[in-house]
Amino acid sequence: MIQVIAEITYICPCRCSFCIVPKTRKTMSLGHYRRALALFKEFFNDNKPAVVISGGEPSVVENLEEYVTVAKELGYMVTVATNGYNPAKVLRALPHVVEVSIDYFGEKHDSIRGVKGLFERAMNLIRLAYFRIGIMPVVRSTVMKDNIGDIIRIRKYLNDHMMEEIPIIAMPVRGAPHLAPASEQLKLLEKHGIIISDNCPAGISSFVIDPDMNVLACIFYRKKLGELRRFTIDELKAIVEEGRRIPRFPCER
Repeated sequence: MIQVIAEITYICPCRCSFCIVPKTRKTMSLGHYRRALALFKEFFNDNKPAVVISGGEPSVVENLEEYVTVAKELGYMVTVATNGYNPAKVLRALPHVVEVSIDYFGEKHDSIRGVKGLFERAMNLIRLAYFRIGIMPVVRSTVMKDNIGDIIRIRKYLNDHMMEEIPIIAMPVRGAPHLAPASEQLKLLEKHGIIISDNCPAGISSFVIDPDMNVLACIFYRKKLGELRRFTIDELKAIVEEGRRIPRFPCER
């Protein structure tokens, strides 16, 4: 299955020190977005393509629901990856999945992200999606050496509030060895039923598109593989060939 991560905007109200997304106010053209998704689907001849609408923070985009609708019309499974800043906007867009980014528990999460009340907004989004709207929520946590206990607390919170089925996908931080958890710490998460992501589809089955239509290898390893300017098969073929040359887990090199 091919996955396209569409960073539709770089605007974000949070101020996370570990974020590597460019700090600009660019937003992706809806027309370019549509052409890019259509091209990826045609090139890979995939009947079950997936798109992750990301950012920045996609819930600040006024017409977010249009990006979701376009992807659905093209036959994509649609995930909105959000920090929960605007729960109502995400829920109105009706993606198939909502992936909520939470790295710390409670006020600590708010302090690290620089937005008061963000943790409760994120949890409210999860509750409404799960119990009322019928959208499948997923919690995504970037694992660092200082937040193992927080991720375990998030798991317990979900379990205690009848949300045991909601998975937590824990992604060890990449490209920042000073923040990386030890292997013993990762084992603690496994004991609590948390899924640790350890694959690397960068440039092979997963591609990132930024607002300028640059195609990158990964959200962590932001190597430019090429550009979509004319939205042709030849352009994408060259991008895919460049992606295949990347070693696995390149961000750790």
